[in-house]
Amino acid sequence: MSTGERLPLTAQSLVADVLARGPEIALLFLDWRTECVGCSLVRFCTLEDVSRYYGLDLDDMLNQIQERMETNGSHASSSRGT
Repeated sequence: MSTGERLPLTAQSLVADVLARGPEIALLFLDWRTECVGCSLVRFCTLEDVSRYYGLDLDDMLNQIQERMETNGSHASSSRGT
């Protein structure tokens, strides 16, 4: 996946793909007290799997990830060339 290409965020998104969107996303997983960052199974687990395993609200997870990506995206675009 190229840096400009973004896959849609869904319950079936692989954790590895979500974590690859940037370090700020990894901080969310750490805040949620998951063991996903650094786990070799992230290539196989979905956000739904993480939600179920850790007892986290899936909709809340998706919203937080989306907000973090939008916030990071706006900072990245405002820091480029201006």
